[in-house]
Amino acid sequence: MSAVLLVPLLSSASSPPLVEASALTPTFGGVLLSASFRPRGRDVLSGAWYEGGRAKLMRCDPHCTVVGQVPLDSAVIVGQDSLYRVVLAGKFKSGQRLKMVLRFSDLQLVTLIVPVVD
Repeated sequence: MSAVLLVPLLSSASSPPLVEASALTPTFGGVLLSASFRPRGRDVLSGAWYEGGRAKLMRCDPHCTVVGQVPLDSAVIVGQDSLYRVVLAGKFKSGQRLKMVLRFSDLQLVTLIVPVVD
């Protein structure tokens, strides 16, 4: 499995979190992002987009609900077994690579290219 690191799109006084995305895995009606976020101080993930539209940010405790942002007070992992998840709706093929844009506080943007794996 390959890891993809962040590419900042806008510069700002503070740097966006370090994002390491490993894969998008199939889930009901789409794919689930597996990634880790290492913020430089307090931050929030406030949006995620891909070529098919906007991804849903979810908090799963114990049931999943859509949230407007994911707090990043310390290192955070998103994925199948985590409190927070990022879900993309649609039909995807194994091996496909998706370009995603993540928005953090102060309108900091990070772009990722993440593979879909089974």
